[in-house]
Amino acid sequence: MEIQEMAKRFSPEFKQQAIDYALSNSHEPIATIAQKLGVGYSTLDKWIREANPVGSSKRQLSPEQQRILELEKEVKQLREANDILKKAHVYFLTDHAKKSTR
Repeated sequence: MEIQEMAKRFSPEFKQQAIDYALSNSHEPIATIAQKLGVGYSTLDKWIREANPVGSSKRQLSPEQQRILELEKEVKQLREANDILKKAHVYFLTDHAKKSTR
């Protein structure tokens, strides 16, 4: 029994329609669109990246979606900074405790 399945072949027309659909429905996750079309997520994502020139590989996002991405990025940066400050606080507390016991 063969373990690896044969890869599906899609016509150029189907690929273009899938790309157009994904780009025009940017509110919908690519994974959902891929599932609706019967295509793997990575396949559809690859088609979209290949169809767009370098630097514009992202689908068009609404202003709200762009703001959400910016805020998520900011939250990540603030959490990382907070973790660093917590570690520094512990470091200086232990360093201060060592000095005061001498």
